[in-house]
Amino acid sequence: MYYTCKEYYEKKFDSVKREYTFTADTQEAHQAWKKAARERLIEITGMNQCVRAEAQAECKESTQMDGYVEEYWLMQTEPGVTMPFYFLKPGNGEAKNCPTMVNPHGHGGGKEKTFRDWFAVDLAKKGYCVVCPDARGSGERREQWQQGDEAEKLRMNSHREIQQMILGFGQCMAGLAVWDLMRLLDLICTWDCVDENRIGCAGMSGGGQQTVWFAALDDRIKVAITSGYFYGFKDSLVSLPGNCACNFVPNMWRTMDMGDMGAMIAPRPFFVESGEKDHLEGARGLENVYPQVQTAKKAFALYGAEEKLVHSIHDGGHEWRGNGMLDFIDRNL
Repeated sequence: MYYTCKEYYEKKFDSVKREYTFTADTQEAHQAWKKAARERLIEITGMNQCVRAEAQAECKESTQMDGYVEEYWLMQTEPGVTMPFYFLKPGNGEAKNCPTMVNPHGHGGGKEKTFRDWFAVDLAKKGYCVVCPDARGSGERREQWQQGDEAEKLRMNSHREIQQMILGFGQCMAGLAVWDLMRLLDLICTWDCVDENRIGCAGMSGGGQQTVWFAALDDRIKVAITSGYFYGFKDSLVSLPGNCACNFVPNMWRTMDMGDMGAMIAPRPFFVESGEKDHLEGARGLENVYPQVQTAKKAFALYGAEEKLVHSIHDGGHEWRGNGMLDFIDRNL
């Protein structure tokens, strides 16, 4: 006989009133709610404990590729905290005021896997700048226990170790990821090649998580695309507590659900890709996704911008298909 507590917390989730559930019925009320919700999310993620570093960034390598320039950079996001990233420029790298996409990676690797396997290179060849960073605990930012060049180690991350370390500081992985992306945006918005009014963000799985959080907390993101990450928290994180530690935020359950975060993105263009067989959606599958999309749609409706929220469903599992994404970016960025 085993005496477990998961069922208790599933019931507790339903008994807790979420303080920042989206209920606004005017644009003015939506903006006021979003401001208050952002302040609360910054508090519970511990982003307010982060420390700004002096602007330090260095391009370590620049290579002319077929149709774009690939640059490798190092920057500091907090004093002594280094984030490497690739920056892709269209053509010979001399273009000005380009639309720009931030492309955070998911699990199973770092920035190299993201831009080499997904659409970053396609975007660069189409005239976009693209930035692909390593999140804390992944790629070149793995802690000592996961470091190494073996194929198995390259797929690993240090999210659990970092999450356990920083909980005592009142922080969590989601907050650190968004903080780093914000500091990255501070940097590239000063570059001539970037049009700071045309910046988007797109990611799969953990990259989709970073995208949702980033777009919800920073209006500089004008277009957001998430794949494999938009579903109700109860089914996907309470009932599936074995998911990566980067998903878990203290007091999130009494703050809001994922659809409310989608409502914070309105009325900026928002593309959600879901797989019919994505196991991370939980036992109910897409039935755990639809209500969250509907919550977000209510916010878009306040602005007469229902068409700005696109929900694309494919017949696969936890995977990036990208159907319609390039056209969506072209239309809206």
